[in-house]
Amino acid sequence: MAIILWLFIILFFLAIILQWQYNLFTPTRRGLPILMYHKVDTSKKDFLTVSLTQLTAHFNYLKINGYQPISFQSFLQNPASLPPKPVIITFDDGFVNNFELLYPLLQQFDFKATIFLPVSFIGKTNAWDAGTDALMDYETLQKMDSRWVEFGLHSFAHQNYKSMKTNDIEEDIKKSIDLLQAHHLPFLPVLAYPFGGFPKEKIMSQVFEKILKQNNIQLGLRIGNKINALPLQKPYQVKRIDIRGTDSFWEFKTKLRKGRVKMF
Repeated sequence: MAIILWLFIILFFLAIILQWQYNLFTPTRRGLPILMYHKVDTSKKDFLTVSLTQLTAHFNYLKINGYQPISFQSFLQNPASLPPKPVIITFDDGFVNNFELLYPLLQQFDFKATIFLPVSFIGKTNAWDAGTDALMDYETLQKMDSRWVEFGLHSFAHQNYKSMKTNDIEEDIKKSIDLLQAHHLPFLPVLAYPFGGFPKEKIMSQVFEKILKQNNIQLGLRIGNKINALPLQKPYQVKRIDIRGTDSFWEFKTKLRKGRVKMF
């Protein structure tokens, strides 16, 4: 009897560890997963960079397993009419490698992705984190066909909205919109918050959402690493799933189905 009790205790704690570390027993969540990528490289992999081989494997998995990448445009037009297994693919910052490597892959798979642009850095480099990676210029952005790529806002100055005053946030958003319109680059009323940050204190949060509405922003994207339940209850706190080059293929599949690998 004692052996059975000890065996039960061991299995119980093993189950806790497996759930804590690997989210093993959480069922697949229904809803809308939004995948967040940044850079693509022919071979390099790091926190923000997936290799072309990895991305190809991800897209292949989506296709084989019946996921249907949708656009934010189609979601906004008819959020009640989605395919059985929808997914949205997003890339932040508009790196040149998105044009060189991502864009041909989207055409190959006939997938659509949304690229979120930090507007003041278009045609420059990722200086907000002291990087030297080239970002697409307007000429390159215009080359991408809307059948496979749509653009969203990723702020003007790529600063964390969480630590900014609301009037500065409003100016940042307005400058983003004005400059994209001046360059006649079509974009969606969807804003991906830099670093996933946004005001969380109640009064500031209310002012922040009012600013978004006044500037016709329909969706605001944080990180959160969860699958969005539908219909969306908080359109300005839509969650994305952080896909990293350091993820294993098993971790990618787990994130796609459950939002995260670890419980917390």
